Amino acid sequence: MQALILAAGQGTRLRPLTDHCPKCLVEVGGQPILQYQLEALCEVGVRECIVVVGHRAAQVRSAFGSRFLGLSITYVENEVFETTNNIYSLWLARREVTGDLLLLEGDLIFEPELLMDLLDAPYENVAVVDRFRFPMNGTVILAQGDRASAMVLKLDQPPGFDYGPALKTVNIYKFSRRAVSGVLMPALGDYVSNGLTGDYYEVAISRAIAEGAMRLHVMRTGARAWAEVDTVEDLADAERMRSWQRLGSRVPAGARLARSSR
Repeated sequence: MQALILAAGQGTRLRPLTDHCPKCLVEVGGQPILQYQLEALCEVGVRECIVVVGHRAAQVRSAFGSRFLGLSITYVENEVFETTNNIYSLWLARREVTGDLLLLEGDLIFEPELLMDLLDAPYENVAVVDRFRFPMNGTVILAQGDRASAMVLKLDQPPGFDYGPALKTVNIYKFSRRAVSGVLMPALGDYVSNGLTGDYYEVAISRAIAEGAMRLHVMRTGARAWAEVDTVEDLADAERMRSWQRLGSRVPAGARLARSSR
């Protein structure tokens, strides 16, 4: 099992913190976001990680090098991060992915047990999701039981969209090698070859679900805490989450926030 972390973005909504620091190195509780992720991967037994860097890439390489604890790290650089989106970053890493994959975005902190739950899930392709509630926004999944029936990006959610059955994507996925090489990467390649490098990678997953090319299941976070750090408000929420965890208390459900724009 490999892990792939997308960490090329500029983090414009976290400025001025990200003017001189990549988003994944912004600290929560005195520790970079990316370090929490790498520690969690080590804890669940992952030994190989690919990190796609872009904005202030050298700082990320310098912070963690080629090895961190028991984890081997390979870097892929998106040199045009200013004019592309994460669909292009993920596609750039295609040659490094050789096995089953955990896909994460580099602005998340979460309980390591969430990854163990994901690895234990009895399905090949799984999206981690949480119950949708405001002020969450962004990509959602509609599911029948534990199987995703549709993935709906923010731009496809018109006024009046019914969020009642919606599940918020946490931006953590498990994919089989077969799904990555046979479905996901070819779909990403189609978008990139057509110049659609400003899209989000979820458009490829959404298409694969709609066309029946990929069977994607969902795993709900349940009591596991997580936070997506897009804004200074998110950062404050994440800081409070870490404080509760240090005290050994369960994080209230309302602390699990995701304000991403897609």
